[in-house]
Amino acid sequence: MKVCVAAFAVLLIAALCSQAHSQLDGINTPTSCCFSYVSKPIPRSLVVKYQHTSIKCSLPAVIFTTKKGREVCSDPNTRWVQEYIKHVKQN
Repeated sequence: MKVCVAAFAVLLIAALCSQAHSQLDGINTPTSCCFSYVSKPIPRSLVVKYQHTSIKCSLPAVIFTTKKGREVCSDPNTRWVQEYIKHVKQN
């Protein structure tokens, strides 16, 4: 009986430790990465917010979110993207 209780305790501790470890890994995982950019500017009036992708992503990008919730990946070095960022910051 003592062996069963001890085995159960070991399994319970192992399960709790592995769950805590997986939650810590989730903290460092980037939420959104882009693999390509849009080829043309989207209408500025549709953009409601933006975010930069994580430095852990292979392609640096700005993700614009539209009024309908669509996310659009764009090149942060293009002029129109920089202008849109300024516009969103001002509003």
